Amino acid sequence: MSLRIRNLFLAVLACFVFSGSAVFGYLLDFETEDDFVTPLINGQIVDPVFDPVDTEFGSLVDISSTKIGGGFGHLGVTVFDSAIGGINSGGGDHDLMVGLGNILVLQNNAHSATTLDATYGLCYDKPDDEAGSNDAGSIVFDFLTPVELHSIDLIDIDGGVTALLTMTDNNGKRRVYDVGEHWTTDITVSGDGWETLDLTTTLAQAGDNGGGPAVVILDEAGFDRFSVVSLDVAFTGRSPSAGLDNLVFVPEPATIALLGLGLIFIRKRKS
Repeated sequence: MSLRIRNLFLAVLACFVFSGSAVFGYLLDFETEDDFVTPLINGQIVDPVFDPVDTEFGSLVDISSTKIGGGFGHLGVTVFDSAIGGINSGGGDHDLMVGLGNILVLQNNAHSATTLDATYGLCYDKPDDEAGSNDAGSIVFDFLTPVELHSIDLIDIDGGVTALLTMTDNNGKRRVYDVGEHWTTDITVSGDGWETLDLTTTLAQAGDNGGGPAVVILDEAGFDRFSVVSLDVAFTGRSPSAGLDNLVFVPEPATIALLGLGLIFIRKRKS
């Protein structure tokens, strides 16, 4: 795997290079809010259900969660610093220490203690991904204007973990990706622990751990991938401990024309 450049210039609109062609779009890497200026910190709650004064997102996208396990449930969408040797390296989430900086997880309900930070709001004292199937859920992105989704990084989709990603367009039509068990490696065993899912294709996508593949199980007639208004990422399986990062999307052409040109951002893909 080649080294990956993840440097986002401070600008509302960025230009990224994807599959050899330049298009104007956004990368949400969760180092900042969706204003691309205000930092996010480890343990910060970015889910309005669990932090009623939550204001981290809402310029481009709203972030929320659902509960699908039937139990008490997770404790909402939380920022987790995945830096190798970083602030979380002494905890029990070694499989999330993938070196991608901030990622998003669904907070484990076994670690509910919080601290109110004067600058960053409500934060969990011990950020930790939910691992119980009865407390499983999904991270939901609702876009303020329709977009074309390009890709997302999925983390720790290994043994006992699967994922369902549902894209919904502005007419209610859906495309659903089913990501199979062992689609990524477990970084505590081997490999880098994450893989990029291409959201522009309906072809099967092999993972890097001999499992999977990721396949489209529903592609409703008339689905418009250029006018997606929501993305639901559900972590499923018998032990749905996982995370996500680096959501790449492009506004509708009409929105691009209104916003104008921005700075250049180069994203190097895995080789």
